[in-house]
Amino acid sequence: ANQNTVHENIRRKHCRKTKSTSDDANVSSPEDGGQDKFTPEVVHRPGIVALAASIQSSDAFAVPSAVVHTAIGAFSGALGALSAYPFDMIKSQLQTDYGREKYGTSGIAAAADIFQTSGPLGFYRGSILNVAGIIPEKSIKLGMNDFFRMCFIDTSGCLPLAGEVLAGGLSGLCQVVATNPLEVVKVRIQTGDRSTKPSIIEVLQDVGGVTGLYRGAGACAARDVLFSALLFPTFAHAKVAVPIFLASTFGGVEPSQFWCGLVAGSLAAAPAAFLCTPADTVKTRLQQSRDSASEVQDMNALEMARSIIETEGAEVLFSGSFERVVRSIPQFGVTLSLFDVLSTKAVEIGIM
Repeated sequence: ANQNTVHENIRRKHCRKTKSTSDDANVSSPEDGGQDKFTPEVVHRPGIVALAASIQSSDAFAVPSAVVHTAIGAFSGALGALSAYPFDMIKSQLQTDYGREKYGTSGIAAAADIFQTSGPLGFYRGSILNVAGIIPEKSIKLGMNDFFRMCFIDTSGCLPLAGEVLAGGLSGLCQVVATNPLEVVKVRIQTGDRSTKPSIIEVLQDVGGVTGLYRGAGACAARDVLFSALLFPTFAHAKVAVPIFLASTFGGVEPSQFWCGLVAGSLAAAPAAFLCTPADTVKTRLQQSRDSASEVQDMNALEMARSIIETEGAEVLFSGSFERVVRSIPQFGVTLSLFDVLSTKAVEIGIM
């Protein structure tokens, strides 16, 4: 009975009590048997409910909710990216044609070479730029996902699975405007000659203006749309199931919100990261540091994918898939969990 009570408390945390907004809102409907209705938490984020409420509230804190929401997304995304950056560095080496020839499929060989030539700090080459770029990227990704989830709520107050997938995909598409320039510069730094250590300014001058910063945008969009369409719906459902599973496993003890979010985010990120690897490999090949006379300079994403398949084999599209999964597990586990925890705290102290 004790364990059932814990499960019910967890379930209620992910539900919201809804009442009619008509004139007889306080009267229970006969069709309901005089009982209050409980419907699933359609947005699966405590912060988004508070966002809507604070807009209507005249007693809202002076700082706009949207600003707090954006700051939480930026902070969570930056910490998540920093925690996983060494794996991203190794992944990029394995996805280039040069790295494929030098290391094959061995992430250990790539890691050993980076350590030998650049020391431990070599794993964080370009990380400052990455963290700086992650701030607007994750703010857009998390914020737009919440916004679109609200847009796709149906007339019964529920968010259908198709709406969840579409909301995630659209949020991924929106983030490309910030993601692609970051990816171009980051990949150039990661795949360039490690002995020269080009500065960010030199890389920006070398990419060829705004057009160069959006090189590989098609592949980047394909990756981010698919990734977000898989990540957010899976996370939304996993973070409801994980607390119940953990409570059952540990004898009815209710787990903390952070650890539940960390597990749910990790579970959601792993399959999404693996399935998006082909688009990520094509993107990296298009964006990597090359000689200006290289014949691949004018290729688009489809041409690059065809070239890889014809000359190296289809399996090469999954180069770095293990490293990509290993990187995404801590990155999105930390990012999504922190975002939920901080959103909840912001609601509790009245700034959202």
